[in-house]
Amino acid sequence: MPTEQLSNEIRELNLSYLMLAQTMIRSDKAQALFRLGLSEDVCDLIAAMSPQQLLRVASRNLMLCAMRFDDSLVWNLLTERHSPRQAADSTASRLHASVLMAGRAPAAA
Repeated sequence: MPTEQLSNEIRELNLSYLMLAQTMIRSDKAQALFRLGLSEDVCDLIAAMSPQQLLRVASRNLMLCAMRFDDSLVWNLLTERHSPRQAADSTASRLHASVLMAGRAPAAA
């Protein structure tokens, strides 16, 4: 993928993420804090940003959103990659993954 196209894709992803985050925060801040994994200070900043600020921040050549979990246990539970015996209880696996994810601290401001 050419560098310019990659930069455009990153900008579009960033803008979509910021717009979604802002909508979530303005709609239900407590739920947004949990779902986004951001600190309250960062949520307040995003909620207060103007459309011009969102576009300016989104135009950085770095992805603003990142995979929240680098734990293989969480990813195995999310993707249901486990033994056939455990596959029968996928609801418990999803619940276990949710509990593990909820226990993670939000990103520092």
